Amino acid sequence: MYYPPEPLGLYNRYWHPSWNMYFFLFAGIAFALGHHFFYARLDGTVADGQIRMLRYGAALSFLSKASLASAVILAFRQRVWMTVRRKMLTLGAVDSLFAAAEDMTAIFNVEVFRQARVAMILAIYVWCTPLVVVLTSDTLTAQPATMREDTMCPSIRTLNFSQEETNDFRTTPKILNLFELSVSMWNKTSDDQSADHFFDYWIGTSWQFEEISTSAVLGKKPMVRTNASIDICGSGYNCTFSIKFQGPGYKCEELASGVGATPKKLNGADVPFNMSMLAPVGNHTYIAHATLGEYQNPQMNDSWPGGIPKIDPPFPPHLGALRTEPPLFFGYAHVDEPSLDQPSNMSDPRWATAYTPKVFGCEHRETEYEVDFAYTGLAQKARVRSRRFLDRVVDTRYLPGVDAQDGTADNTTATPESNYILPKDVARYRRAMAYHSIGLQFRSFVNGTIFQPNTNANTKVLQTRILDQHNYLVVKDFMKEVQGLYEDIILSMFAQPRLLAVVWANDTSVKSGNEKGADMLYPCTRERTDIRYKYHARDLWAVYSVAILLAIIGVAFGLAAVREEGLVRNTRFSSIVAATRGPGLEKLPWATSPNSDHRPVAGAKVGYGLVPRDPHSGAGVETYGFGIEGDVKQPQREEAGRTPSRLGSPFQRSAFNRRWSRLSTQQM
Repeated sequence: MYYPPEPLGLYNRYWHPSWNMYFFLFAGIAFALGHHFFYARLDGTVADGQIRMLRYGAALSFLSKASLASAVILAFRQRVWMTVRRKMLTLGAVDSLFAAAEDMTAIFNVEVFRQARVAMILAIYVWCTPLVVVLTSDTLTAQPATMREDTMCPSIRTLNFSQEETNDFRTTPKILNLFELSVSMWNKTSDDQSADHFFDYWIGTSWQFEEISTSAVLGKKPMVRTNASIDICGSGYNCTFSIKFQGPGYKCEELASGVGATPKKLNGADVPFNMSMLAPVGNHTYIAHATLGEYQNPQMNDSWPGGIPKIDPPFPPHLGALRTEPPLFFGYAHVDEPSLDQPSNMSDPRWATAYTPKVFGCEHRETEYEVDFAYTGLAQKARVRSRRFLDRVVDTRYLPGVDAQDGTADNTTATPESNYILPKDVARYRRAMAYHSIGLQFRSFVNGTIFQPNTNANTKVLQTRILDQHNYLVVKDFMKEVQGLYEDIILSMFAQPRLLAVVWANDTSVKSGNEKGADMLYPCTRERTDIRYKYHARDLWAVYSVAILLAIIGVAFGLAAVREEGLVRNTRFSSIVAATRGPGLEKLPWATSPNSDHRPVAGAKVGYGLVPRDPHSGAGVETYGFGIEGDVKQPQREEAGRTPSRLGSPFQRSAFNRRWSRLSTQQM
């Protein structure tokens, strides 16, 4: 007998061939999990390097497919050998059986399906595994998606009117070498600031704030600071945030509605016009009294430049005093739809039924606001979420027709006089006058009248958004829109961050100026719509779960074959040579010409088992190999020492170490 030399490596010593099935099965599952975790990590991230990431995913899918297919191929080989050991098949069927995993035409052999269903199903599985790569290829897509996160944004501002309380126009601070701006302008009573009779008193709204308020009213919406969205949200992002602050506001209430109604009083004050002036009884469609008790400028009839009175001190005690805030009284002709054609004179038969007279009044109060800001692209949207009205700016009531006669040019009288806000109460006075400055700009636009026919207007309200341009009638929800117009002016202050009242939202004690405020962070919600990865995990696992489940079943069939056979086989050349050395096959009429094939003997039934070494004696020494039907004994379990490749089985107590069969040199 000849034994070829065999190097025994660590692989042969410590690794059993049956473990290959399990290794490839677990490797396939591991690659599938790797595919999942790789895509899960990409899910929701910006779709950078799409082609590269898809290639990585395809590689993981291919490795999983290849591993699962390898495990099933190993199981398929065990089923092939078990089948030929237990059953007699035609030579053509054996050809198809051995070639089924590598030649697709072999799986169409009907006899093989009848005799070796499990093996052929495993072969079909192997042929179908490329579908794993195909079907998982679209489980990672790139699509527009909106990413939203709660974070901290820079450069968010709010309002703090207490900054007006301490401002001295003589020493106004600078930020980035630019003066801070007040909403008010001031006069003085003396050049000597240490004099007992010295104080500053209000003379009007600052030109800078007048520009802001006029722009807000004429623009029909709050002004927006240049690049505010980029400074706050960042380039390419949208964001939202909410701020709270205290400022001025008008609290309005309805006083009368309908023809013949008697108006209620507003803080004890009567409506200064008769409701009969309003359509349909009268011809007025809009009346607004907004100047009753207005602060008089100049305060003295005779003064030096800078407002210093020419009279000797002591000065009148009410010089510069804020005596009252003018209440607002609105009367208007209400229609259901102001944009539709409406009667324009009393001769129109529709006049009597088209209009409903209404009256409401408003008081100037300190107000606590909560405002939501939303930046989309470069556009800003501001919405007052809530407003809570606090105390009146001046808690007095104007007394019409009562002359003050107090030595000033201001003839306004209000009650109680003790609630006047005086210039020497510096902090309170400056804050109240800041509110007065803002309210004055608003009142200048809404004050006046409109009457028919021919829409005779004596008011700037035509320039505002609270008057519908179709018929010059007030808009729907007029009382609410009046409050909203005033709030547009207040919110426009953010467009000029040099105003004293504009401060950082995260520290209201610090004026913002024109600084970017990159380190002044405030809570916000930021979002961006871009192309992001979308991982369809359900689709991926629908494919992998089927592939893995079938692979497990296939390996289980392979394991059953190994247990039944007692050893592991393969279909390599050495195994085929060893298996086909049975001399009984010489009984078949094999073709010997160069261009012939085995088809003439394809119908012969052959099997694998114990065959006699001498096919003519009918008895004697037997060996394992292929033989024709009648010459083969097919025991249920093969002895490990007589296998084609002499590979041991994990189910035997001992195993042979040689991988080659002993070849006898003697004639048997």
